[in-house]
Amino acid sequence: MSDIPFIIINPQARSGKIGKKLEEIKKKFKQYLGEFEYELTQGPLDEIRIATEAIEKGFKKILVCGGDGTATNTGDAIINSGNKDVVLGLISAGSMCDWHKTHSIPFNMDESLQIIAEGHYESFPAMKCIGDKTYYSFDMADGGFTGAAAAAAHHEVKWIKNGDIKYLWLALKYVLVSKNTKAKITIDDREPIEINDFTNLIVAFGDEIVGFKVLPGNDYFSRVNKDLGVFVLHKLKGFRRIIMLIRALSAKHVGKKGVWLTRGRKVVIETERPIPWEAEGEIFNEKSHTVTIEYVEDALKLFVPKNRTYNDKIDENIYNEPFENSFKKRKVEIYKK
Repeated sequence: MSDIPFIIINPQARSGKIGKKLEEIKKKFKQYLGEFEYELTQGPLDEIRIATEAIEKGFKKILVCGGDGTATNTGDAIINSGNKDVVLGLISAGSMCDWHKTHSIPFNMDESLQIIAEGHYESFPAMKCIGDKTYYSFDMADGGFTGAAAAAAHHEVKWIKNGDIKYLWLALKYVLVSKNTKAKITIDDREPIEINDFTNLIVAFGDEIVGFKVLPGNDYFSRVNKDLGVFVLHKLKGFRRIIMLIRALSAKHVGKKGVWLTRGRKVVIETERPIPWEAEGEIFNEKSHTVTIEYVEDALKLFVPKNRTYNDKIDENIYNEPFENSFKKRKVEIYKK
């Protein structure tokens, strides 16, 4: 197998700046990595083809210069190849990437390249997401108004070129117009939870999603417990959702009415009507009434900083409340005493 890195470059990343500065960026790649081969994506999902072909040619270091979607699709392709020797590297393109943040990979391109050059990698879990199709995610998956916003990003407000701004714009729209539905949620072997006014659900390894601290301390707990953080929102409509999002910017949503945090390794969600589900912007469900998200151990090797630190100051009891508590406002201490 080739020790030369193969780099998948999304020229549209960072609002097209990656493509415009390609020659300058290639010089930077050579400075940190030495010899390398690369290919530009030609459109949405093209990274899947490129990654598959690179693995078939024998490359064992697949690096991605792009956003969360490009990286996640590449990781999905690596798992589907069945090749356990391939290591994925995340080159920061300068935009807000939740997956990078979860693994302490800086948004600065030089610093992310330095991490890859140092060569330290670890095995990480994945989420196997099953809906209309099966898709592997490595940071988060969600359904409800956030899933609707991600689905809309593929065909609405195309005049907004920045992916982060587009998502936030659509999230604000769909947080107001999305309708609640009936749902049944089963986590591991626990008794199913029936919800008449289901609003949103997020399953994740990390703690932040586009700057919202929805699952405080989850990057630490997921790593230690080998499980997933689960955020459930119910009985919220209209501007109450906006208020919840504002609170989530500083983790002040924890303990509020309609908010429930828990943990598990397998989550099954059955909804009265089909709702969109997404993972890092990629839609894996729009038609099915049932979605399953399951923890898969040691699914992918990833270049990460050698001496990583986690936020271990959060009290894990915030994830141990019974669901019934979420029907009322309660005082919850987030930090350890």
